[in-house]
Amino acid sequence: MPKLLLLLLFALFTFPGVNGQSVSKKRSKQEMAPSAIERAAALRETDPAAAIRTLSDLIQSKPATKDLTEAFILLGDIYADIEQPELALGRYERALEVVNPSDKLTAAQLSLKRGRVYLAQNNTSQARAMFTACLDLAPAGSAQNIACREGLADLEALASNYAQSQNYYEQVQIAQPADSLLQLRVNAKRSNVYLQQNDIINSAASLNEAIKQVPRNTTLPEAESEELVTANVNFRKAVTKESAGVTEPVIELLPSAPAPLVLTDNFERFRSLREKGESKLAETKLAEAIERIDAETPTEISTKIYAEGADFYLDRNQARRAAEVYRDYTEANNRLLAEKREELDQRVAVLREQQQVDLGLKDLRSAETEGRLLSQQVSLQRWLIYLLAALLLGALLSVLLIWRNVRKRRRANQELLLRNLQTRMNPHFIFNSLNSINNYIARQDERSANRYLGRFAKLMRNVMDQSGKDFVPLSEELEQLGLYLELEKERFGGKFDYELPDVDTLPPALEEVQLPPMILQPFVENAIWHGLRYRPDGGRLRLSFEGQSNSDRAIVITDNGIGREKSAELKTENQRKHGSTGIATSQQRLELINLHYGKNFRIQVEDAFPGAEFVGTRVRILLT
Repeated sequence: MPKLLLLLLFALFTFPGVNGQSVSKKRSKQEMAPSAIERAAALRETDPAAAIRTLSDLIQSKPATKDLTEAFILLGDIYADIEQPELALGRYERALEVVNPSDKLTAAQLSLKRGRVYLAQNNTSQARAMFTACLDLAPAGSAQNIACREGLADLEALASNYAQSQNYYEQVQIAQPADSLLQLRVNAKRSNVYLQQNDIINSAASLNEAIKQVPRNTTLPEAESEELVTANVNFRKAVTKESAGVTEPVIELLPSAPAPLVLTDNFERFRSLREKGESKLAETKLAEAIERIDAETPTEISTKIYAEGADFYLDRNQARRAAEVYRDYTEANNRLLAEKREELDQRVAVLREQQQVDLGLKDLRSAETEGRLLSQQVSLQRWLIYLLAALLLGALLSVLLIWRNVRKRRRANQELLLRNLQTRMNPHFIFNSLNSINNYIARQDERSANRYLGRFAKLMRNVMDQSGKDFVPLSEELEQLGLYLELEKERFGGKFDYELPDVDTLPPALEEVQLPPMILQPFVENAIWHGLRYRPDGGRLRLSFEGQSNSDRAIVITDNGIGREKSAELKTENQRKHGSTGIATSQQRLELINLHYGKNFRIQVEDAFPGAEFVGTRVRILLT
């Protein structure tokens, strides 16, 4: 923006007056006009403000009629490029005022251009009048005549007159059968019209014909590329709803397929697969689309892909990948906002330059008309500023909402994973088991050490195998618990006995039960370490089931230890300060699982034998 303003100021202060500079005087008007128009045409896309300044200089020099007409036409084209339809129509009308009445080709060209501007405004009546006038003026079979028929076809499609639209498109194709780019463009448009008619079969056929026309080893022009991409995107959206009997194009196999076509095709196929619930295939197409994004990819497209990609990975609980794609989205969105700001700055600069053009045209237009245009420009500039503010606010809110959503989900996933890892296996159990093995070795009891180590290794291997699972069958959980109790019983020298249900004879109501891995171990460990180990002998631990229906099923762990109250009295000061958190941690883990998986696990703890010498403890894990 600063560079553009400096260039405009430099051009303003070096602008030659009516009398001209010494160099200008050496040139004739006929020599200046073509070079000025060529310079303006070269600046049309890169610096429209400078192009307008160049044409303004030329118009003020009062060139020949032909050059003046070309200058006004080019001015109209520039305004049409930057979506200023009223200014574009004004310049085309000015060209029509000065054109030689016998020059029907130029008059036809102006009718065609005005028709396209009206069509872009959805002004079908004026557009039809312009295209019809073009047909009357342009010789039959000429490029302009064919272009006017294509314009009428576009118009009828917009007006939902699909049969007439297809008729005009067919006329265009018949008139220029050897023009592959025209055939490509028209076939792409016809594919869209067939979609409007809900004719998926013919839409697919037209799209395939368009794809066949893509030239090899040559970059596809922007206009044809956009039409092809639009047709393919629309087709992909439609084919998700009704695809019977449709031969879908395989874009990736096309040797010369434009990069935007392949990219958007992968993206639309991802959307289609995601809508059908085929998440794995959808993820593959999404990865292919993201991989194809490069510096040449339009920022608006890459921003949309990254945004939906981040949301998809979040739905798939792939928080890390979602965060990576979201970072790409943030960068792309920032670039998009910068491009929008630059585009708006350029439009504002053009509108400011237009004020200078208006002053230069004071001999060619009345002051009243010029004042009206200036008022329209100021109003348009104000609305453009409002639009930019609205876009920035909307983008900010969108980024904020996505950021909050990503942060919330990532925090929940990390917390669940942390709790899960913390409760997989009690660390001090592993430490004590290794101490037991060490004691066997120290006593040179190699057989006991090997037996204990083998059981311990099997238990740890099973724990590691289950570490990546969220749930395991009840039978596997009981098998793990059996290994654990064997080790604990041996470590305590057979001080207690235990009873576990036979996994082969589980009640029907419990056969399909799924539990979080190692969820029962903390309760069993608590019973051994805080209840049974304080008994001199006769300790017993029993795991049983209650309830027969899904609404009252429970797993019950009962011990005849000293009970919770006496266990608390026997704790040392250090044990009270760093007390066991096994049950509390398990409760938190179950709460997280209930939240994330819609379960309803609950825990109840009570005295097992109230009034007895050893009151014991009973823990119920409700599975409703």
